[in-house]
Amino acid sequence: MPALESNTQADPSNTLLSVARLKDILKNGLLKKVRRLRFVSDWIDDHAATRQAQKLRETYAPLVARAEKAEDWGERDRLLSEWRFESDSVLDPVYERKGERLTARARRHGITVPSQPRSTDEQSENWHLSRVYGFWLPSAQLEQTLRREIKIEQTANYEEFRKWATLSFAVAGFLLAFYSIRAMKRPDPCPGNYYRSDSGECIFALQKSPQPSKPSPVRESARARP
Repeated sequence: MPALESNTQADPSNTLLSVARLKDILKNGLLKKVRRLRFVSDWIDDHAATRQAQKLRETYAPLVARAEKAEDWGERDRLLSEWRFESDSVLDPVYERKGERLTARARRHGITVPSQPRSTDEQSENWHLSRVYGFWLPSAQLEQTLRREIKIEQTANYEEFRKWATLSFAVAGFLLAFYSIRAMKRPDPCPGNYYRSDSGECIFALQKSPQPSKPSPVRESARARP
């Protein structure tokens, strides 16, 4: 009997393992569906890269500080170079995606974006080359210039929209007032030389009101005889 009871009871470790597997399956399935949206996928990748860069800082910063304390400058330079390479390999794709979004916004507003250099040997103040992946990234100066010009264009577009919106509301108000006054001054359907009586009938203005007829003298005398 004890052996039977032990077989029928569920193992807690197996239950926890099944729940963890189920969570992973649901998480991965939901993540695949969500990643079909470009901006959601970029947001997830950007945050993952930021966390990874923070972990690199937590790893290399104490080592660099220890090398500086020991005045081991060669080791310090080696650690800094390795740290920079690892950070670039994590963050350069993030900078590339942000640069693509920024340049796309600028082009939508009609802003001219400087073209990328055609060769890796060409020097440019607007672009710098990724040492890890080999693609071009916008410089901080270019990003600042594009953001400033985008803000100027957005302000101008808003002012234009507000001007036309104000004009549209003014025209709509004028038309509404015009039709309201026109409805109030609706002409009387009675033709000319007619007026409307209290009962609502159209009566000719020169028409005399009917007077009661007087009885004839003969009929009066006949009525007076006994």
